[in-house]
Amino acid sequence: MENRTEPTGRARRHRLRSLRAVAVIVGLLLVAWIVAGFLRADTVARDYFAHAHVGATVANVQSDGMTPGVPPFWQVQIRGDVIEAGRAGPAYQSSMRLWVEPITGFVVVMGAG
Repeated sequence: MENRTEPTGRARRHRLRSLRAVAVIVGLLLVAWIVAGFLRADTVARDYFAHAHVGATVANVQSDGMTPGVPPFWQVQIRGDVIEAGRAGPAYQSSMRLWVEPITGFVVVMGAG
């Protein structure tokens, strides 16, 4: 004869309550990540793009695409005209594919040209 202990109704309710709490927390984190990405990812990418071209001015900066990547990162494709010091017009056009963590502002360059 097997001696199996089945969870009581009380333990089952406690487990369900715990699972619901975890689901709510995960849902809130997901919503916060999406909201932060839409509000900050583009701004962080533009700031990084401007600072990456030290000694030059960037103009006509455009975000070609911003999509959620692997959490917590957002993928941002950005490009703009670079005006080197001492020149009157744009010298070349630069573009970057950046993975941006919108809350901390951490940026990983996945491609630049």
